Amino acid sequence: MLGVKRLPQEASEKLSSFRDFRLSGSLWVVLCVALALRLLFAFTVFGFPPDIACFEGWAKQAAEVGLSRFYFGEMFADYPPGYIYVLFLLGHLKRLLHLQDFSPSSLVLLKLPAILADLALAVLLFALARKRLGEPRAEFLFAAFALNPAVGLDSALWGQVDAVFVLPLLLGVLFLLEQKIELSAVFFALALLIKPQTLIFSPLWLWAFLERRSLAVVFRSVLLGLGVFVLLSLPFSLPRVLEIYRGAVGSYQYATLNAFNVFALLGGNWMPDTRRVLVLSFREWGYVAVGVIVVLSAFLFFREKTEERFPVVALFLAFATFLFVHRMHERYLFPALVFAPLWYVFRPCREVLVLFSGLSATFFVNVGLILLYGFFGTYHFPRTDWRLLLVSGVNLALFAFFLFLVFRKTPGKGAIQTP
Repeated sequence: MLGVKRLPQEASEKLSSFRDFRLSGSLWVVLCVALALRLLFAFTVFGFPPDIACFEGWAKQAAEVGLSRFYFGEMFADYPPGYIYVLFLLGHLKRLLHLQDFSPSSLVLLKLPAILADLALAVLLFALARKRLGEPRAEFLFAAFALNPAVGLDSALWGQVDAVFVLPLLLGVLFLLEQKIELSAVFFALALLIKPQTLIFSPLWLWAFLERRSLAVVFRSVLLGLGVFVLLSLPFSLPRVLEIYRGAVGSYQYATLNAFNVFALLGGNWMPDTRRVLVLSFREWGYVAVGVIVVLSAFLFFREKTEERFPVVALFLAFATFLFVHRMHERYLFPALVFAPLWYVFRPCREVLVLFSGLSATFFVNVGLILLYGFFGTYHFPRTDWRLLLVSGVNLALFAFFLFLVFRKTPGKGAIQTP
């Protein structure tokens, strides 16, 4: 069982807490410390060289040629338009402030959107937890996320923008929970415009549409989401934007790209996904995994109509896809670092915190090692390295623990409640 059943209208009442919240003095201190640490690391650490070079170049390109010509130059650009809007603004701001490319001040500016998204996610989690769990546990969750080294590593040190797309994705999941499906589709479209990885979570929306059993609601939701996607893509040329997504699906044809997962355990790091292992190729095993993940996500969603199923399915999709699907990058586990504490809001037991801590640790080691090697110009982590094998095995054990919690540990039936 996934928790105690509650009426749908109660979800709306309880989630209304994120519209009405305040931060205490101590939380403002935590927020300021989290911001200061991120700005310090953003200023002193260059970041992952290929990504920083892309963001610097794209910001300059967008500011110089405009949005309509952005994808038609000679510069390589494989990001969809959502984040290009942000880089367009950052490029103009850099010119206004006369910041030199790759200077410490420029690095801080480029990393700032992700840093602010980190803190916005922390505030949102606090707002959700405050009314359900009370002030003390909500404050603990806020600090645990805001000061989480794994979260800050991704934005302030690496310089990636995973938090920027997870923020609208999280809002979309929350609006699904509130039965505001049309509004959730808008936020899904916004997340998709920022990162194609949003498609990993599309089964959750599909099951919500099927459960609603209203063609009118589905039609309005699809129309709104599609409308937002098309409207924000038009300044770039819609056909060119669609080519970006097609290219994203077919790019990086390797079993795993520094993601410490099951394929890494099988020696697949930076190996062509056409390489065969145990009868099938890595790619074929990945497709099988996609089918199994979709089916299991439906089972988890429909087995009981509870609030808890939304963070559970979102966490399952993020974690299972990272572990068992081909062409995963090291950072693709990041959404799990958000949906695990969200699950804690609905199941406040220590086991969920243990899972969150474990995911944070493996993510930190995985991404930290790749970033460290990247400083020295090495972007292919050795496939036989003991750290890769160990962390991949720990990730697999954490997934088994996650399934154990989902199917066996429920509040009131053996779960250890936090004080």
